Amino acid sequence: MINKSIAYRLSIYISLAVISVFIGFIIISYLFNRNLLRQNIENKAIGESAKIIKEVERYLVSTKEITTNVANQVYYYGQNNEVECLISTVMEKYPFLNAIHINFRADLANVAFHNYYGYQGSDSVLVTKMNNRAHCCPTQKENTDLIIDRDTSGWTEPFRCFRDSNIVVSYFCPIKIEKNNNIQIIGDVVCELSLLDLSHSINDIKFGSDGYAFLVSKGGDYVTYPIEKWILNRNLYSLSDKIYDKKKVDVKGILENKMSGSIIGYSEIFDYKKTWVYYSPIKENGWMVIFNIPYDELFQPLYKNLLLMLLVSVIGILIIYFIIAFITNKLVEPLSTVTSQLRAFSNLSGKEDFSSQSVNEVKAVSDSLNYMKSWYEEYKVKLSKELKNHNRRIEDLMQASEIQKSLIKTNFPAFPKRRDVDLYGIYKPAKIVSGDLFDFFFIDDDNLVFTIGDVSGKGIPAAIFMSVAQTIIKSNANLKKAKSIVGKANLELFTNNQHQFFLTLFLGVLNTKTGSLNYCNAAHTSTFILKSNGEIVSLEQSHGLPLGLYPDKEYSDSKIDIEYGDTIILYTDGITELQDKNSFLFGEERLKEHVSHLAGETPEVIAKNIEQTLDIFRAEVNQADDISLLILKYTPQKKA
Repeated sequence: MINKSIAYRLSIYISLAVISVFIGFIIISYLFNRNLLRQNIENKAIGESAKIIKEVERYLVSTKEITTNVANQVYYYGQNNEVECLISTVMEKYPFLNAIHINFRADLANVAFHNYYGYQGSDSVLVTKMNNRAHCCPTQKENTDLIIDRDTSGWTEPFRCFRDSNIVVSYFCPIKIEKNNNIQIIGDVVCELSLLDLSHSINDIKFGSDGYAFLVSKGGDYVTYPIEKWILNRNLYSLSDKIYDKKKVDVKGILENKMSGSIIGYSEIFDYKKTWVYYSPIKENGWMVIFNIPYDELFQPLYKNLLLMLLVSVIGILIIYFIIAFITNKLVEPLSTVTSQLRAFSNLSGKEDFSSQSVNEVKAVSDSLNYMKSWYEEYKVKLSKELKNHNRRIEDLMQASEIQKSLIKTNFPAFPKRRDVDLYGIYKPAKIVSGDLFDFFFIDDDNLVFTIGDVSGKGIPAAIFMSVAQTIIKSNANLKKAKSIVGKANLELFTNNQHQFFLTLFLGVLNTKTGSLNYCNAAHTSTFILKSNGEIVSLEQSHGLPLGLYPDKEYSDSKIDIEYGDTIILYTDGITELQDKNSFLFGEERLKEHVSHLAGETPEVIAKNIEQTLDIFRAEVNQADDISLLILKYTPQKKA
C-alpha cells in the first residue's frame, strides 16, 4: 500500500470511510425500524385484543346479568306456575343462551315443580319441567357442581354440550329470599352461554396474512382455535417443549396473575417456525386472548426495506468509488486546492480549526474526512432521538383522542327500546383532540338529561377539562333541576380548574311523560326548537356565566312545554362560525333557514343534512373549530 500512488491510496481510504458510514447508517436504521415496527405491531395487537375482550365481555356480562335477574324473579314466577313462560321469553330475547337450568329446593320452595330445563331447539325454545335436577351431559354436571357447592355466584370452566356439540360456559347464581329477616337460599339458576358465534368471530380475525387469535380458559384449555378438534382437547400446561421454552415462560403465573405481554413461541400450525405471541387477560372470568404471528411475516416489510437500502448503498458506494478514483487520478496536481476546500468545509461548524495543522495534503484530507464522519454520526444520533420523541408525542395524542372519543356517545339509536324520544348527534373535532362535549342519559324512567358545551382553549388540557366536566355533570344529575346541576358543576369545576379554563354549557331536563323542558344556558349558543310546521323557537335567554370561572355565581333556569313532533337542535359555535373560501361565516340565520325546511324529518336525517350543507359551504377550506351537533325529537305516544 505504501508503494501505491497517492491517488490510489486516497481512493481506497475514502471509499472505506464512505462504506463504513453507509454500513453504520444501515445498521442503525435497521435496529431503529425493527424496534419501531415491533412496537407498532404490539400496539395493533393490543388494539385488536381490546376489541376481542370487549366482545367476549359483552357476552359474559350479559349472561351474568341475565342469570342474576332470573334468580331475582324466578321464585315469584314459580309460585304462579309461570316459570316456563319466563324461560321462553328470556331465551327468545337472548339467542346466544344455549340453555337455562332452574332448580328449587323441595324442602324450602313452595312451587309446583322444582326443576326446569330450557334449551334452544331447531326453531323454538323447548322447556321441560320435572322434580329432579336435569343435566344435558355429564361434563355439564361436573362443572356446575363445583360452583353449586359454594353457594356463591360464579363461572364454570368451558365444556362441550353433547346435546348440540356447542362449546358452552355456564354462570351459576343462587336463588335467595328473605325469610324472618334472614337471607335463605332456596335454589339456583344456571345459564349456559354458547361460544359458537364468538368462536367464529375470533377465527375470522386475521392478523396479517397468516396470524390468528384464540381464547384459553383460566385453566389453560383452548376455548376457541382455528383447528376445531383442538378445542377443549389441548391445554397450555401440556404443550410440548417445542411450542415454547417452559424454563423462560411461566404459563401458570401468567394465567393466575392475569398478566399481559409477549413471548417467542413455535406454532405447530406453522411447522414449529418461530412466532411472536401476544397475550392479554379477560378480567371478567380469567380467560386469556392470545395472538400468534409468524416472525417472518412480522418483519417482512423491514426485510424488504433492508434489501432496498443495501441495493441503493452498493450502487451509491460504487458510484462514489469511481468518482473518487476519477478525481484522484485526474486532479492530483491541484490536490492542494482540494485540501484547502476540505479544510474550509470542515471549519463551517466553527468547532475545529484546521489552519494550524499539517500541510501534508493526504493527512489533511484524512483529518477532514474523519471530522465529517464524526459529525455525521452525531447528527444521526440526534435525528434518531428527535424522531423517537416525535413519534411518542404523536402516539400520546392518538391515545388521548381514542380515550376522548370513547366518552362521546356516537352509537345510535341512543335508546332503541323507547319510542317517545329519538336522538342523533355529530361530533367532528377540528384537530386530534377536542374541547366540545355532548351527552344524554336518563336519570329515571321519565327524565332525560341532555347537554352540549364548548371548553375554552385547545389541545389535551382542554380535552381533559371537558372529560372532567362531563363526569361532574353526570354525577350531579340526580339533582334533577337544571340550575342546581349547573350550579353544582360550576363549583366543582372551579375547585379543580388550575389552568383557568371555562365551559359554556346548555343543559336540559326533559320530562318525557309531560313534555316539560327545564333548561339552563350558561353563555352557550342559543338552542332551537323546530316545530312540526317549520316554525323555529329560539331559546336565547342566558342564565349565567360560563362554568369554572367564579365559584359564588348563581344560575337560573327556564321552563318550556315541548309538543308532540317538536325537534330540539343543540350545537356549538363551530357550526355558525364556519367560514367559506371568502371568509364569510355560515351564521345562525342561515342555520335557522336551513333547518326550517326539514320539519318532520328524523334527527338522523336532519343532522346528516346539516353536515352535508356545512361541507358544501366550506368546500376546500379546513375546519378551524370543533363541530358538535345534538338533535332530539319528542314523539310521545298519543293518548287514545
